[in-house]
Amino acid sequence: MDRSWGARKLRWWLRKHFPRQRGPAERTVQRWLKQSGLILRPRSRRRRLRASRRLLPTLARRSNEVWTIDLKGWFRSRDGAKIEPLTVRDAWSHYLLWTKSLAPKNDANVRRICRELFRHKGKPRVIRCDRGAPFFGDGPCGFTRLSLWWWRLGIRVEFVRRGSINNNAHEQMHGVMKNELAIADTARAQARVLQRWTKYYNGERPNEAIDLRTPGSVYRARPKRLPALYPPHYPQSWLVRVVQENGEVTLPEWTGSIGRAFGGLPVGFASAGRRAYRVYFGSLYLGRLNLTRNQKLVLPVF
Repeated sequence: MDRSWGARKLRWWLRKHFPRQRGPAERTVQRWLKQSGLILRPRSRRRRLRASRRLLPTLARRSNEVWTIDLKGWFRSRDGAKIEPLTVRDAWSHYLLWTKSLAPKNDANVRRICRELFRHKGKPRVIRCDRGAPFFGDGPCGFTRLSLWWWRLGIRVEFVRRGSINNNAHEQMHGVMKNELAIADTARAQARVLQRWTKYYNGERPNEAIDLRTPGSVYRARPKRLPALYPPHYPQSWLVRVVQENGEVTLPEWTGSIGRAFGGLPVGFASAGRRAYRVYFGSLYLGRLNLTRNQKLVLPVF
């Protein structure tokens, strides 16, 4: 039980631990919290109404359908060590799949963690993340090497803006972590505290979004073997070029950037009129290139 719990969770805890006693009604517990000054002021409704008009992302209906991933804002242990946890969460069950400090904060390290999760928990249908590093880049479709790897594995990638209602549940979990997580003396001790809190969150803390069940009682792993990744093939009439590691591509009349995410991979140029091309990576449309105008790849809006 935690001091941040509301009336509904507190009444659930009382009924669980004192099943033979007639506990107070939820409204009574609410009144006690209000009298004690323990009820937080609700957020502005105006902000919720504005956010609700935005397009909604994929709705999770079972485990491993949608995962959300984010970096929690960094903090320091008492010895000054910087702690920045990477958190991965199953959207349907609210189960925390990963909560460990990420160091170094790069593509290769996050990919290693994802590969481990995919092997033991299963591959999600959708991964939702914000528009920040190392998930989002400035190239076509916002892909980095990491998020393009997700796409190549058959995972749909949904980018949301920071503070969007589409990522509220993950950010709310970060708020709970901030309120309940104790600050340890060292980075190693902080890692142990974080793991204990994760077990508590998954196995003991009831979640109102799943009818006061615990995430661990709802989540079901579905391990699957990851598919092999092969370079895409293109029609014989297309121009095909392998992107350099710096993201550049060279055509007979043009040299420009496609994006570092596609380094070492072949992209296809389909003719779209006189000195114009539609550019693809497999079935992924990257943009339009018109050599008679600005000679820049025009990225699609997403």
